[in-house]
Amino acid sequence: MLMNQPKVNEMDVLVLAPFGKDSMLVESVLRQSGINVCVAGEIQEIVLAVPERAGTAIIAEEALHQRDINEIAQRLEAQPPWSDFPIIVLTGSGDSTVATENAVRSRAPLGNVALLERPLRPATLISAVRTALAARRRQYEIRDHLQKRQMAEEALRSARDALETIVEERTTALRHLSAQLLRVQDDERRRIARELHDSLGQYLAAAKIHIDMLALNRAPDRETYVADIQDLLDRAISETRTLSHLLHPPLLDTAGFASAASWYVEGFGKRSGIKVSLKMPDNLNRLSEGVETALFRIMQEALTNVHRHSGSTAVDIALMTDDNAVTLTIRDFGQGISKEVLDRFSHSGTNVGVGLAGIRERVKELGGMLEIESGKGGTTLKACIPISEQSRGLLGGNATSQMYSSLAS
Repeated sequence: MLMNQPKVNEMDVLVLAPFGKDSMLVESVLRQSGINVCVAGEIQEIVLAVPERAGTAIIAEEALHQRDINEIAQRLEAQPPWSDFPIIVLTGSGDSTVATENAVRSRAPLGNVALLERPLRPATLISAVRTALAARRRQYEIRDHLQKRQMAEEALRSARDALETIVEERTTALRHLSAQLLRVQDDERRRIARELHDSLGQYLAAAKIHIDMLALNRAPDRETYVADIQDLLDRAISETRTLSHLLHPPLLDTAGFASAASWYVEGFGKRSGIKVSLKMPDNLNRLSEGVETALFRIMQEALTNVHRHSGSTAVDIALMTDDNAVTLTIRDFGQGISKEVLDRFSHSGTNVGVGLAGIRERVKELGGMLEIESGKGGTTLKACIPISEQSRGLLGGNATSQMYSSLAS
């Protein structure tokens, strides 16, 4: 184990020359040429530098014993693909023989080896070292490029995995939403059928009985029967109109969102007992059919959720517009939505009712943003939908909202 191992930078030159003045000479010549030098005390420092530390190593041949050569060779064989660590061997020392060069080459595959004959010429030494460092610098550049590419590939792989997860979650959410929509559709059809049978159907059946009695001259009081028939037909017409308007209020098409919202809010308050505050700009401009329908359905669904789930006794509704967007904010003061449910909804749109999921899809379809904040003080839903010149219509107002005010009851 090495003690007090010196810090070696990537482009430093490691020098191991244990005898004579070679070490000092090499260090002095290289430093005068602006090359960083680190004198090694033992062969292990060279071995540790092989993978990706230091720029090159200068080793005197007398420091290369068989065991050291084998160890360096093993280290060289384990280099990463981009690395070909350059080694400069100083030959021609007093202890060397004519076979030194052949011995160095044959005893171990040291790979990228350059031999420098002693006595050293400074110019030759500097040239050999700079050549080795230039080659090593290119290797490090290749390493950095490979690392960046690997990081980019990992980031791309991670993004792809995340995208696949999101797609899978959204697909599951859409599948659940589709199933919920089918159930809601079936429930709505059953509700309409029940309304038609229990209310409208009963009025028409009673009117038909009265008409049959009149046709058979069995009515004891003809005028009373006619009055009853008129009353039954009036009720049937009123029920039909109410049911039709709840499905799609004609005010939404004829007068715009402002009038339809005022009518619906008034009726909702009477039916539910919840106090509703509605604030809108005076003389609200007409918007495109798609935006106005989306705003009305978002408000309608949000109020339904407040009535069913929040336990709130009041709701504040505010509509704001500018040149770029229209924002609908609905705030209740009920028990709120749990953080876990809200987090799952924000992340994947799952584990919520079809109402919120439907609202989010409507807003997303129009390129808008949906924000939901909830806590112990209640829930705030904010839908922001972009508008353009094409989506603005003629100036609308609230004057016609009184046309259908009687329907709210």
